[in-house]
Amino acid sequence: MKHAMATGAQSHPTTFPALSEHRTARLAAIIVLYFLQDVPLGLLLIALPAWLAEAGATPVEVGAFAGVALLPWSAKLFNGLVMDRYAYKPMGRRRGWILLSQSLMVAVLIAMVIVAPGVSDIAQLSGLCFALNLCATFSDVAVDGMAVDIVPESERTAINSVMFASQAVGIAACSFVAGQLLASSCITRTAVVMAVLVACASLFVSIFRERPGERLLPWSLGEASRECEDRQQTAWWPLLAGIVRSVLAPRTLLFLLAAACAGAYLAFSDAVNPTLAVQRLGWSSDRYSNFGATVNLAAAGCGLFIPVLGEHFFGLRRSIFGQLVLLIVLSLAAGLSFATWQGDTAFIVFSVALYILLMTTTISAIEWAMRICNPAIAASQFALFMAVPNLSRSFMTGNSGWLVEGAGYGASYLAVAGVLAVGLVLAWLARVGDDSQLPGTAQ
Repeated sequence: MKHAMATGAQSHPTTFPALSEHRTARLAAIIVLYFLQDVPLGLLLIALPAWLAEAGATPVEVGAFAGVALLPWSAKLFNGLVMDRYAYKPMGRRRGWILLSQSLMVAVLIAMVIVAPGVSDIAQLSGLCFALNLCATFSDVAVDGMAVDIVPESERTAINSVMFASQAVGIAACSFVAGQLLASSCITRTAVVMAVLVACASLFVSIFRERPGERLLPWSLGEASRECEDRQQTAWWPLLAGIVRSVLAPRTLLFLLAAACAGAYLAFSDAVNPTLAVQRLGWSSDRYSNFGATVNLAAAGCGLFIPVLGEHFFGLRRSIFGQLVLLIVLSLAAGLSFATWQGDTAFIVFSVALYILLMTTTISAIEWAMRICNPAIAASQFALFMAVPNLSRSFMTGNSGWLVEGAGYGASYLAVAGVLAVGLVLAWLARVGDDSQLPGTAQ
């Protein structure tokens, strides 16, 4: 039967190359996938918090909304374990999961159209955004696992930069569009536009096979590749044992704690920036959405070349630590000078510089994380590296409103600097960026 399927697949060759064998196709697919999976992030991290802040929501309410909506990104280890254990192998190890999760994203956006929550329905809005992010995390983990599976070592620095640049462009585009739509209408039209965007991008990705001879769709001709058969786990114990070995390695544990601390400014940006801009500086919600879009576009441009140049001229380790030091210095400067701010110039300068630096540092750190992943459990292991900082980000986002209301915005910047400094020390102890003794690879 397999021979018949393979013969059928060969008699109906696809016009489009398999991702594992064609660099341009691989690059295009990853760009589109990272763009579309950040539709919910542009919506819930920039457009909706500003919309809620303009309607009078307090920093605590905005922080609670963003914290709940972000929680699914903390469960990426569970997603990775499921994907490493189960796959529809005739369509590849990851591709079936990608298409399924994108279809579910469209379904949740349609549900948002039907429910049509208003600015006072924060609980409903949080629940819908939680569900939307849950679907997006499955797509994210599947794409990360596929990248580890099929991207050659020589391409990973460039691919990481492209992945994050595409992510930033996706957040920028979605936050800009959503901000304009929310300012002129209710959330219904916004959800419709986002659903169409995800559906169109999904159609593009569906035309590429993961490896030659596999099925495009469940009902198409094709069979599982040898790589998929060899790497796909058939029992839970090897997966769990590999993850446990990875976590128990001291350097890996220190790296995870450092990554958790590194998300401090993202939490500040998620929950504090919207109320600071809208309620303290007098911005409109659509102006803040436009600003967020611009910052993400700037981060996308810088993410394409700063990590590559930094590694080339200084090495991965020095590049990561140099950027971390700059993040701490800028956060301290913002907190110490906050009382003297006149207008919004300082807010704009610090926000742009801090966000771009954090994105480029993250790209460099993730390259190192990809290097230490075992391909057999890549989705699980890489998801663990991403889940811990996401859990930290969700926790800090959800509680940042209390810090603002209790100590003020200046103290919040200083708190960011303090958490980043702890992360710097932990990263130094973990020797992040040093490949001489890779931790927890379980090769």
